[in-house]
Amino acid sequence: MFPVPYLRRALLICSALCATLGNVHAQTFGFNPTVLNVDATKNLVTETVITNGTSTPALFTVTPKLWHIVDGQLQLADTRDLIVNPARFTIKPGASQVIRIGIRKKPGDTELTYRVYVQQQAIEGVELPKLDANLGKDSTASMNVALSFSLPVYITQPSAKPNVSMTATPIGDDLNLTVKNTGNRRSVYRNVSVSRGGAAQSLQVIAALAGSTQVFKLVGLGKTTGPLTLRYVDENGQPLTQTITAP
Repeated sequence: MFPVPYLRRALLICSALCATLGNVHAQTFGFNPTVLNVDATKNLVTETVITNGTSTPALFTVTPKLWHIVDGQLQLADTRDLIVNPARFTIKPGASQVIRIGIRKKPGDTELTYRVYVQQQAIEGVELPKLDANLGKDSTASMNVALSFSLPVYITQPSAKPNVSMTATPIGDDLNLTVKNTGNRRSVYRNVSVSRGGAAQSLQVIAALAGSTQVFKLVGLGKTTGPLTLRYVDENGQPLTQTITAP
């Protein structure tokens, strides 16, 4: 399993690369769609298309992972619940490849959540994509890296709904933000920032999976006063603001 610190580091690395490189992903590899939603009452299959926008062939492997909460932490675990086809393929420059995913596990009332990892592999004699990073103070670095992409897969009953509550608890100079979803569908908050009395902290992403409880430490926000202001982008791409009472 991959513990939550690993997942958060991966998200931060991805965010840092995107911020530094702008739309590098659009110039290299693209996916359509990037979120795989499956109606639990219909055919339990889905697919995405990866397009190679580079000038060289690219080799990829595809690995499904169970995405769930264990002891309040997001975890990834090996799973046989999903079948991916193909699990290994090469894409020529300018070409596309369909990745099909089938669900073996019978869905219940609660949404099933997985992630599909598409990892680039080295090809002998072919240069990996070059990324240029700004290190500050007029310093830059170029590196050839194998790119990795993570796509969420949701198997959901049409009637499923999230039921998310957020509470703030002071812990010394800090605050603990508890996010609890007692519903049977996830609720995902992106580009999350939390502020209180002039202090602010970024949480990047809150993935409130069905039936989960997670606690996020807000460093220094216990020293300020007033309610918490949570700003985020919802799953429909809408920017929203939520106010949370804090002691």
